Amino acid sequence: MNYFKIIGGKSLNGSVNIRGAKNSVLELMSATLLTAEPMILHNVPNLSDIQTLIDLLSNFGTSVEWDKENHIMKLHTPVIKSVKAPYEIVKKMRASIYVLGALMGRCGEAKVSSPGGCVIGQRPVNIHLLAMEALGAKIEIHHGYIVGEAPSMNGVRRLQGGIISGLVRHQNGVAITTHGGSVNAIEAAVLAEGETVIEYVSIEPEVDDLINMLNKMGAKISREIKDGVNIVRIQGVEKLHGCEYSVMPDRLEAGTYAVAAAMTSGCIEICNADVSKMENFLDKLKEAGVKITNTDNGFIVDARNVKIKSVNVEVSQYPGFPTDMQSQFMTLMSIADGVSILKETVFENRLMYVPELVRMGADIRILGDNTAKFTGVKKLYGADVMASDLRSGASLVIAGLVAEGETILHRVYHIYRGYENFVENLRSLGANIEVLKEDIE
Repeated sequence: MNYFKIIGGKSLNGSVNIRGAKNSVLELMSATLLTAEPMILHNVPNLSDIQTLIDLLSNFGTSVEWDKENHIMKLHTPVIKSVKAPYEIVKKMRASIYVLGALMGRCGEAKVSSPGGCVIGQRPVNIHLLAMEALGAKIEIHHGYIVGEAPSMNGVRRLQGGIISGLVRHQNGVAITTHGGSVNAIEAAVLAEGETVIEYVSIEPEVDDLINMLNKMGAKISREIKDGVNIVRIQGVEKLHGCEYSVMPDRLEAGTYAVAAAMTSGCIEICNADVSKMENFLDKLKEAGVKITNTDNGFIVDARNVKIKSVNVEVSQYPGFPTDMQSQFMTLMSIADGVSILKETVFENRLMYVPELVRMGADIRILGDNTAKFTGVKKLYGADVMASDLRSGASLVIAGLVAEGETILHRVYHIYRGYENFVENLRSLGANIEVLKEDIE
């Protein structure tokens, strides 16, 4: 097992290219199951989660050609050979649940193991199952597997259009739309018979990326807002055809490098990024005193000669401040001038990185109700720390970049799930970081 050794004190400067969004490409890959024709995806990042999903798709009969150097992937599933998503693959990644909607849509049946993934809070699968049932499916749980069957007519199983409502869960009294549930509902409905209306659909850009690709494949999907409710309306089609599609840039990867620039008082040009999808986050960086300049294909983060100011953050759904950026941004706040209050409203276990930052000298107090008080300190110190999930791992790397002395980060496999060439990119920007192997006795 690998670990990172980081020596702090280097300012990061230069440029970095942002790859395709992890949270988008996984759902796009699962959606390729909906057609028997070849699909070509561009801007596919080289991540361990991508390989996990390739293993799963191969189990269904998908042939995959992945040109990692040019970030192109060709997928072709002429015949679904199996509708079972086995536990040994699904346990590695929660996004494996996306194949449920695609299998139910194309085959009218599925047997999918309950998913794994980062332990950051409750993400109930029952919402996904309610969406399938609203389209006429019979859903049962057998020995840890979700078993779904669509109604049969003349020997053919096919979902029926319907109204899918209640794609929400409640966290601390806040209604939260489900990204994964929205994906599964959309993928299931595009081949259903008749019209489907999905209420309370997530408006995250990655969901729009899925809708755009499906429409390019021949789906008939439109968005609307009615009485303040986000709605997707789908007219079911008999079949979808193949297409070429480019994955949207990863706004979370871009945000992580932006924080790294701010944390180290550096200047980084972030290329191939879409600032229109990052406005709330970038506004917070500006509030902290960081200079942001838009470019033709991204933005420049300039924190040279800047004293970082404290900023309060309340996480909320898009277009609010993203939960997947709060640990990185609050790591910056741990060395800011003043006191910052963080309120996390999406996932109840998203503060698991706090004890690790405290080990490095941060002054953080958990106030309860997923709220924390960050009092900026003048210096962080290197320590042995452990990543508990993907984003916390990136945050602890960022902390190590400014810490005095040596930081050793364990469980770095989390980081490979969401960042391509993270160590190599940081080195190119001036970071003192290397990958070493654990000694196992």
